[in-house]
Amino acid sequence: MAKAKTVAIIMDGNRRWAKSHNLPASHGHRKGVETLIDIVKASKTLGIKNLIVYAFSTENWSRENQEVNALMNLINFGVDVKLPEIIKNKMRLKFIGDLSQLPVSAQKGIEKCIEATKNFEDFNLTVALNYGAIWDIIESFKKMKQNKVEITETSFIKNTQISDTNVDIFIRTGGDKRLSNFLLPNLSYTELFFSERLWPDFHTQDLKNIVESFESRQRRFGK
Repeated sequence: MAKAKTVAIIMDGNRRWAKSHNLPASHGHRKGVETLIDIVKASKTLGIKNLIVYAFSTENWSRENQEVNALMNLINFGVDVKLPEIIKNKMRLKFIGDLSQLPVSAQKGIEKCIEATKNFEDFNLTVALNYGAIWDIIESFKKMKQNKVEITETSFIKNTQISDTNVDIFIRTGGDKRLSNFLLPNLSYTELFFSERLWPDFHTQDLKNIVESFESRQRRFGK
């Protein structure tokens, strides 16, 4: 029986959830953070070692300035309010994406998170910010060229943002069935799950059901 070690999630539906409750989009994103904390705790309980979440894509910059600013402020909210809880649960925080393009305040918050959790080893929460898989692929080739590394499948994957981490389960909430430029180099044999629930309504039981379904599958890896 396969055990799920790495799970990637596109947390889709925050804005639609807010609209359905007659609230600003920022309220939906903040409710989404609360859901994320619950899912992180459940992941650890289920034996998952790595959780990778898509928080902000390279395409999200095209949204209205007010919403983009709210999302950037949400990073600071996470640092100020949620970091102590993450430390208490001994979870290591990592970040992937082109972080240099984020506001300075967000970059400082990210550095604080990385430093405060760097010694934890049991569970990794990786947050994708200003990330796009096409950018990731291009950066991988740039690194190989710069370091004069022979281009092979192994070296290519090793130089992507999550390097040699194999994603076991991919989850997208919100009803849409697409990958949206997320971790494309790392999903070769990943099991895909799509939930109709909007992200703020995604429950820990939903995650448990998906993990149980994954563990009941026979994974053949093309053989």
